[in-house]
Amino acid sequence: MKLTNEQRKGQEVLFKIIKEAWDNELFKESLLSDPEKTLEVFFGRNLPNGKKIKVTDQSDPDYLYINIPVKPYSDFEMKDKDLNKAVDGSDIPNFGNNKHQNDNQNP
Repeated sequence: MKLTNEQRKGQEVLFKIIKEAWDNELFKESLLSDPEKTLEVFFGRNLPNGKKIKVTDQSDPDYLYINIPVKPYSDFEMKDKDLNKAVDGSDIPNFGNNKHQNDNQNP
């Protein structure tokens, strides 16, 4: 899937914020407690009005976090086979973490 320029810019901005949060604990704490003000200071300008920002700390490696995005405006429908894969978990990637792989094999 090829990204548009706007999507690419959005990714770059997001990566910049994440890197700063990883490298700077004070920034991370501020971002969690007051994201709008923190990002305005970080970027040196006011953020657009009308949108709130919600930041959650998803750094605990014992959890797999799922973000539910806004529903698309189009009449998007998941095909039955894709829906079945999503429901039964057969399409979930390993993410390189085998820590709990054998936990369910030995009751």
